[in-house]
Amino acid sequence: MAKIKLFFVLLLFVFVLIGCQNNNLNLSDDVTSIEVYEWNSEERVATIDDQEFIEELVKKLDNARTASTAEMSIPVNPDYDVHFKNDDQTLFNFSYYKEVINLGVEGRYRNVNEDTMYNVELQLPLE
Repeated sequence: MAKIKLFFVLLLFVFVLIGCQNNNLNLSDDVTSIEVYEWNSEERVATIDDQEFIEELVKKLDNARTASTAEMSIPVNPDYDVHFKNDDQTLFNFSYYKEVINLGVEGRYRNVNEDTMYNVELQLPLE
């Protein structure tokens, strides 16, 4: 009887752990490059194709804590518009701040379309 109880406690623990995982991006395609544009401009300032960096950033964004910015007055415009691409298709894009800001969580990345700030401070390799 004790073994059955232990089994169900462990099973419940596994379900709780699975439920706590964040999957913010729901990607079905791999990100092959990141294009960085000046905010509110068509001027591309960089293309990042370092797969190791891209994988690290996507993983951090996918698993990050987030905060809604829907009801916030955003005090400063972002510095860049960042497009995550698979070949020529844009999978998603974020605004990017050079400095870490606090909009519910501290980070540099905000999904303007979904009014969400991501708790990710990883800097883009732009310099």
